[in-house]
Amino acid sequence: MIHILVLGVGGNVSQGIVKALRKTDLDIHITGACVSPASAGLYMCDEAFLSPYAKEECFISWLAEICNRQKIDMIVTGVEEIIREIVIQKQYLERRAGAVFVASSYEQLKTGQDKLLTVRWLKENGCNYPAFCEAGDAGGAAELVKRTGFPLLAKPRRGKGSHGIYVLHDEKELKKLDSLENYVLEEYIGSSDHEYTVGCYCSRNGALMDVIAMRRRLKNGTTVWAEVVENETIRREAEKICRAFCPKGPLNLQMRLNAEGEPVCFEMNVRFSGTTAMRTNFGFCDVEAMVREYVLGEPIGNCFHVMPGEAYRYDEELYLPPGTTGRMAGNMKK
Repeated sequence: MIHILVLGVGGNVSQGIVKALRKTDLDIHITGACVSPASAGLYMCDEAFLSPYAKEECFISWLAEICNRQKIDMIVTGVEEIIREIVIQKQYLERRAGAVFVASSYEQLKTGQDKLLTVRWLKENGCNYPAFCEAGDAGGAAELVKRTGFPLLAKPRRGKGSHGIYVLHDEKELKKLDSLENYVLEEYIGSSDHEYTVGCYCSRNGALMDVIAMRRRLKNGTTVWAEVVENETIRREAEKICRAFCPKGPLNLQMRLNAEGEPVCFEMNVRFSGTTAMRTNFGFCDVEAMVREYVLGEPIGNCFHVMPGEAYRYDEELYLPPGTTGRMAGNMKK
């Protein structure tokens, strides 16, 4: 039996990882962990515990103890703060616990988690990118308006989903940004009708295994509808980004088509995606590939056979016996 620890199961990315693990024919025992007993993902797992926040000093020692107690073979998560902390402490954790954790480098994580660094990297590496400037750069903003006109997008450099994003329609709205810190201004690319989430997976030797592109609709920053598409220009651009970025494992790209029909990447998530479960159902089994490659040492070509289709995300209930969350809260002390 393979023992997998999924951290941050209160979030939809880690919940998607759990669903993807359930879709495999591997014999897997899933241990889940999250900071709150009210996290529904805890109750999707075979066993679950409350965890400290990744920023807490005790997090890595807690993680090593759980890995040893549960005989964990691999740690997986969709939470960027957790990924960053484990990458920083990776060697120490591996010595203490021996569990495998797959992630790109700390510098790559920083690039993906900062929207200004992301667009700078795309520009410097010859990839399509939105015209941009750092908010607060009056000269840069004036040049951006001259070059692209309105509307513009104002994004927090380290924001998540659609939180804190503003669409600016004129100079008056642009002026309001003077009071905001750590923002980036970008040209408004295309329309929401042509927005794509693009999954990529690179093997441990750096080979790009496959790409899946899905046209999508968003609600509050989350994909609520997606359709697998075959678009050669999107695939070529994703391949170009992967060749330059050289991720380890998953890389998730957000793109829109511009007025010329060219795919323009505006966000890079150096982790699994919120659409991981959808992708798994369409034959892009990147979570399974990671387990087979790094835990079992098996070839992973059969994990990627993308099929056409559409997916809708909807709310679902989870029913538990009385006192379940109270008992889960007690696990923090165990």
